[in-house]
Amino acid sequence: MRTGISFARDWQLIKVARSLRRHDVSGPLVRRILEDAPSGLTERVTAIAGRLGEENGKMLLAHTEERFDPPTLMEGLLLTWGIPCEPAEADDGGVTIAIDCEGSAAAIRETFADVRVAGPYLAGYVRALQPDAMLETGDGGMMTIRFPPHGE
Repeated sequence: MRTGISFARDWQLIKVARSLRRHDVSGPLVRRILEDAPSGLTERVTAIAGRLGEENGKMLLAHTEERFDPPTLMEGLLLTWGIPCEPAEADDGGVTIAIDCEGSAAAIRETFADVRVAGPYLAGYVRALQPDAMLETGDGGMMTIRFPPHGE
């Protein structure tokens, strides 16, 4: 045992490390900024989120294999981020991915801090994966990502 270090202190540090969650300042900060935002600031923040999503999507594409399936890649990302989603094949051969924002509110806040940031970020990400794909927000807190049929 090192000099000056006690077992009791080490044990306390281990207990603290196990009981505390990851410290996130940016999430509460973004939420408060959006809550108290003056006119126009929310639009500026969401525009930045959209550009950031598109940049991150392009970075992902730069690291993936040439032949990838955008809907499967998006579904995998959402699941990796802890956001449950429901993929379904559309009548035209495309794929839709439904996200229940109300049912997934905790997961969305954990990933994006606020749903107002999540929508534009995901829309940008989707555009990067497949330019003709789109994200739609609907009633009841639903988001739907629509991927038209993708040519081989």
